[in-house]
Amino acid sequence: MTQGAHQGPTLATGGPLPFGSGPVEMSAGESAGPKAHARSAPRRADPRFNAISESPELQRMALVAALSVLIAGCSVLPEGRTLSRAPVQPPARSMQAARPALAAPPVRETRQCISQLAQAQVRFTPVPDQTFGAGCSQLGSVRLSTIGLMETGRGRSELAISNIGPVRCELAQRFAGWAQFGIARAAEQMLGSPLVKIETMGSYACRNIAGSLKLSQHAHANAIDIAGFVLADGRRITVKDGWNGSNQERAFLRTIHSSACKRFGTVLGPEYNAAHRDHLHVDMSGQGYCR
Repeated sequence: MTQGAHQGPTLATGGPLPFGSGPVEMSAGESAGPKAHARSAPRRADPRFNAISESPELQRMALVAALSVLIAGCSVLPEGRTLSRAPVQPPARSMQAARPALAAPPVRETRQCISQLAQAQVRFTPVPDQTFGAGCSQLGSVRLSTIGLMETGRGRSELAISNIGPVRCELAQRFAGWAQFGIARAAEQMLGSPLVKIETMGSYACRNIAGSLKLSQHAHANAIDIAGFVLADGRRITVKDGWNGSNQERAFLRTIHSSACKRFGTVLGPEYNAAHRDHLHVDMSGQGYCR
């Protein structure tokens, strides 16, 4: 008695359905029954089948039917059991498994946030609310274009943001404040040149945390990855090369990393793990987790 290696459907949580949930092909040979007697046997009640045996041929047919029922019963196994003692590797949890999206912020809060962004001289475009498969979403989000900077003695300028997608409005507001009062000021004071661009590695992406089955904050447009900074004098400071670069670059990057920890729920950098060796990750989850 064997079970095929066909992979059945999965549950919403990603695990396999119990064996026995689908049809299993079985076969059994028929054993030869007793030969018919020359004359009919007397009618008698058969306690095994609770029926009247008309003839030895009918007894043989009833026995075969009973065996077929017993064999068919073998196709149903207790949940969690298999026919083989070899361990069964569960399939990786699919991104298509049903997972709840991060709740949308109240409409009133989003409107207030958008108003505050405009007052902060931030250029942006509101993004329509959208939900996707696997619990991914873009809710209460905007797409940043430029961030206004007030430079002493030079009037107002605009800071460009490259490669950024939709972000939740609250995250955009925190990011703009960090750029204006954290990154730009540190660049001018520590590097001696105004900041003109922040290079990102994106924001929204419907994916899991690297090496995990848990959805990333990027899947909710609730995170931004920052890769580098461009100065007015043409210098480009990247997290990948500058984190362990010159003393000036090291001091600048660690200063803005520290200032980010005061504004965002979670901040991850090169010292967190190898996956963050080339960028700073900031998001609005957590309670001040900073690495």
